[in-house]
Parts: sequence; C-alpha cells; structure tokens
Amino acid sequence: MTGKIMIRSLALAGLLLLAACAGPEVSTPGLSYPPTEKVEAVFQRTQVPEQCRVFAQLFTTLPAGYSGRQFVEVLSAEAGSRGADMILIGQSRQCPDEAEMAFTYFGPDREYKIKEWPGWNYGFEEWQKQGDWANIGFDEWGNDSVRFDFPVVMQVVFLRCRP
Repeated sequence: MTGKIMIRSLALAGLLLLAACAGPEVSTPGLSYPPTEKVEAVFQRTQVPEQCRVFAQLFTTLPAGYSGRQFVEVLSAEAGSRGADMILIGQSRQCPDEAEMAFTYFGPDREYKIKEWPGWNYGFEEWQKQGDWANIGFDEWGNDSVRFDFPVVMQVVFLRCRP
C-alpha cells in the first residue's frame, strides 16, 4: 500500500506542477519613477528628444467601445503614474478576443537612451497573435468622435526625458 500512496502522491505533485506552468503569464511593470502630471504623446522615433530614456516597453489593450480621447486618458494616466514624460505610440491591431484593459510590460531591466532603442522588437510572438491592423494615428488620438468597435492592442514605449 505504501508504494501506491507514494505513486499517487508523486502523480498529484506532478499534476500540480504542470497546472502551475499552464497559468497566465505575469507581466511585471519593472522600472518606475515619481509620478508626472503631463505626458506628451508622439508617433515617430524622430520626434523624441535625444536626452529621453526608455524605461518601459509594453502592449496596451483597450476594450471595445473606447474613443480616441479615452485612449489618451488611459495611457497618460498609466504613463504618468510610472513617471513618464513622454510616450511613443507604435502600431495598433485588433485584439482577436474580447479583452479587458491591460498593460503587458516587456522590460527593459534597465533604462537606456532612445538612440539605443532597437525598435518594436519586443513581444513578437504575442504581437503575431493579434488581428487586423487598427488605424490609430495623429487624427484618431484624442478624438472623442472616433470610437473603436473592437478591442485594440497598441505598442507603447514610456520615456523619461528630464535630467
């Protein structure tokens, strides 16, 4: 009997270990600074001053029904709470599933100057799972009359530009 109990115990431990591995991926925010009140948004790397430093790379998921103005409010609040002076907005795609608001961070482990930024090369596997392209640019950003009937995933970089 003790052999059967031992095998059952090992099998249970193995199942628990496998179940723990299958859980959701945890996204830790990483670096942060004292909060800022004003966060400027830009859409091209060339608009970022050279003294700025990258301290967070993330995907922002916004639920269906959000307006361009709400995008600004949500991203500015998150970026400001983490100490960003500026955010660089990348490409946007439709989220294939109904989604809640989420911020999925991909590092970095240390801040670095914008001139060292390698581009939108983080979270590639996750990015490939997203749906069609969503046009969110200067004309849509902050525009309350523009609404998105689908969840949106955006590439974003948080920048610290003060000395």
